[in-house]
Amino acid sequence: MSKQTKSKTGGARAALPANVVPPVKRKRARLPALRLALSFIIALCVGGALWLALKPPANTPQDTPKAAKQLTPAELERALRTEQLLAAETLVAAFPSSDDAVYLLGLAHNEQGDSEAAMKLWRRSLEIDATRADANDNIGHALLLRDEYAQAEEYFRKALAIDPTLATANFRLASALVHQGKLREAITVLEKAHSLSAEGHRLLGEAYRQVENYDKAKTHYEKALQLKSGLAEAHYGLSKVYAALDDERSKEHFEKFSALNRETDEQKRRVRESFDTMAITRKSVAQTHTDVGRVYARQGRIRDAEESWLRAVGLDPRNTVCRLQLAILYQQTNRDGEALKLYGEIATIDPSDALVHLNVGRVCLKLGHPARAERAFKEVIRLAADRPEGHAGLAELYLQGGRDLTKARALAETAVRLAPEAPYYALLGHACAINRDRAGALAAFNRAVELRPDNPQYAQLRDALLK
Repeated sequence: MSKQTKSKTGGARAALPANVVPPVKRKRARLPALRLALSFIIALCVGGALWLALKPPANTPQDTPKAAKQLTPAELERALRTEQLLAAETLVAAFPSSDDAVYLLGLAHNEQGDSEAAMKLWRRSLEIDATRADANDNIGHALLLRDEYAQAEEYFRKALAIDPTLATANFRLASALVHQGKLREAITVLEKAHSLSAEGHRLLGEAYRQVENYDKAKTHYEKALQLKSGLAEAHYGLSKVYAALDDERSKEHFEKFSALNRETDEQKRRVRESFDTMAITRKSVAQTHTDVGRVYARQGRIRDAEESWLRAVGLDPRNTVCRLQLAILYQQTNRDGEALKLYGEIATIDPSDALVHLNVGRVCLKLGHPARAERAFKEVIRLAADRPEGHAGLAELYLQGGRDLTKARALAETAVRLAPEAPYYALLGHACAINRDRAGALAAFNRAVELRPDNPQYAQLRDALLK
């Protein structure tokens, strides 16, 4: 669990450590020594660059035990909720001094509606580590839901003192202040926010309306509608603003508010009719197993982490985080076929994730699937043309295959232009050398050495070129 400011586990594509992918080893064609050395250093360094960007995955679904299948739906839900608490309690028993473990047990209790137990555990996590913005934010939110606004305000301020960028605490603090009639304080809090959601602009518009600053109220209600056109409350606020200004547009916005309210009521009715409590329970329990697995991994209990993530995969077919965690684990343990299967599942769930396609390409490169690797790298470039990794990956694929060498050089040049860093200069040096441009290769390797004089491999590659 990330302990930078500890603001992550309170949310969802967001709780624990940064999602990173380790360097991936590759299969090598039979190349001269220089080419082999270049490929190795490029794979290592470019893989390291990817590490900083990615997020975490898991594997083969596990079903509930046979005995559980004999239970009624209500009994099965209760069994899953018991499993959820047991998983978190077992983690705390294993690591009683881990603030992450204690915090997660609080989340599990909160998921089951026991906010009192949750708050006690979050306070206990703060006793272990007082820098948890997420724990302060969650305690404040629980108090806010109980209409205990003054106490909630205190915890939100603590959270923001630790992490001023924590958007949930910012919005909730403003809400607590509005409920206490502290409108100008609420305005100050929201105006200082790094960014505001549609609801944030709507709340800021409401605060300005109540202090009769109608111009600014109108501005923020309209910004709310730009971000979320169906936000009924923003239309209601505008109807009030225009009414105060004797503007006939008041009626128009009130009618839109009423129409949206009717649509919302109808949507709520449909949701109630199709409400699937079992699906919600499975998703909730899967998230707990995902987070528990991350703590086990941080503590070096890899087998327990894998079991937790596999259970999460079996419970929630759309949980990409547990699948990513597992895929990374399988890459690290040379189970690349299993890793590739998981990356494929994630890409199906979220085809817009360029970094997942990047990992597909790298694993395919290692497994000797050049056609699929090429498709993956091209998809990375399509989704994130302003990032160097896709260009570098495709260049490396062409260089290793000894084909499209002119394209490989152009791709390497693009990677250097997007990120003038040592690994990409080394890649460019390789591409120039393969294209028989000795001067260009030497210049690229010299630049790599200048940027990373602490890395002897760049100098070795340059010296090999000079021989």
